Amino acid sequence: MSEVRIDPLTRVEGLGRLSVLTEGEEVKDVRLEIFEPPRFFERLLKGKKPDQVIDTVARICGLCPVAYQLTAVEAFESIFELKVPRHIRELRRAIYCGEWVSSHSAHIFFLHLPDFYERESFLELMREKRELLEAGLQIRKTGNSIIELLGGRHIHPVNIRVGGFYKIPSAPRIENTLAEIESALPFAEKALELFLNFDYPEMEKERIFVSLGNHEVYPITEGSAVSSEGMNIEKNEYEEYFVEYQLPHSTALYSRLKDGKAYEVGALARIYNNFGKLPQDLREKVEGVLPARNPFKSIIARIVEVIYALREAKHILEKFEGGEPHVEYSIREGEGVGITEAPRGILYHRYRVNSKGEVVFANIVPPTSQNQRAMEEDVLLGLKTLKNGDIRVLAEKLVRNFDPCISCASHFLEVIRVP
Repeated sequence: MSEVRIDPLTRVEGLGRLSVLTEGEEVKDVRLEIFEPPRFFERLLKGKKPDQVIDTVARICGLCPVAYQLTAVEAFESIFELKVPRHIRELRRAIYCGEWVSSHSAHIFFLHLPDFYERESFLELMREKRELLEAGLQIRKTGNSIIELLGGRHIHPVNIRVGGFYKIPSAPRIENTLAEIESALPFAEKALELFLNFDYPEMEKERIFVSLGNHEVYPITEGSAVSSEGMNIEKNEYEEYFVEYQLPHSTALYSRLKDGKAYEVGALARIYNNFGKLPQDLREKVEGVLPARNPFKSIIARIVEVIYALREAKHILEKFEGGEPHVEYSIREGEGVGITEAPRGILYHRYRVNSKGEVVFANIVPPTSQNQRAMEEDVLLGLKTLKNGDIRVLAEKLVRNFDPCISCASHFLEVIRVP
């Protein structure tokens, strides 16, 4: 048995490496090694009050802080039995859309796109596709502007709180952001046309796709947890169906269904489970291509979601008529969960608070840790079925299909090494 090591993985967020075990010409096993130091976020949250938690969890990820904040908000509002008015729910959806646009476009244009042109980086690709990458920058800037409009700043926003927002943006600032969205949309739509004409490797995988669903709108914070296999559970039942576990080579916990099966979360999963909730014109454009089980087509799924998110944010901001920035709430002891759709897939938070509102228990399950086993299985399948080219190059491409956020994943409380 020999080993091929890819150390480190490139064009992914965070530090990780890949070990491919071979015997002769046959690939036997794949191991995704996440070795970033765990950051112990669940332990850091103990003793903190809700609004302190919201500021703290934003630091888990610089690419998707809104996801962590709004998932925590949902959990605390369930504990305090707080119902917020429609205009606050809509503005939360809009800022989340901004994060989808920002995060997806960063991955699409600067991490993933070079793979389809056989280039080592976006810097190399810039020499021949400058206009395309500049369009990607414009799209990402627009996503950041939406976050900044409603969050106060686009990295680690400071305007989100339990009950709503600290401040509602002014009409002129909303108008300025709407103009940016209007300018960015044609770039995203043109990118979709381009990506639909790429030559994709033929690779179909059997995978359980898990996402939010069972709701009238395309899922961001709404709905129950559903799967491509027919699962449909309430958010507070999550830990009855999913279990975390650790393997010695990873500082991030893996996740699986209780029956031991791996599953996948993210843009491909959302579209697979909720295709009918996309606008009709988008469905028609990708008909026959999406929904898909080909992991390389995740770039199409993400650009579809970018277009959807830009349109959705535009619609919400155009019809916004003002309102109070937040509603007050009373502290009560209890436990609650939140599940939302981060750019990379479902994000789960569970908190228990005492009568003072202080956190006494926290559990956070990021999307990338849920996808770890799926990534390993995809690399193994891809190396066995797509037997062409450099094994290292192909393996990295297969990992990048998932847009892993390794830093998000490495934060659990206890490190247990198995002999």
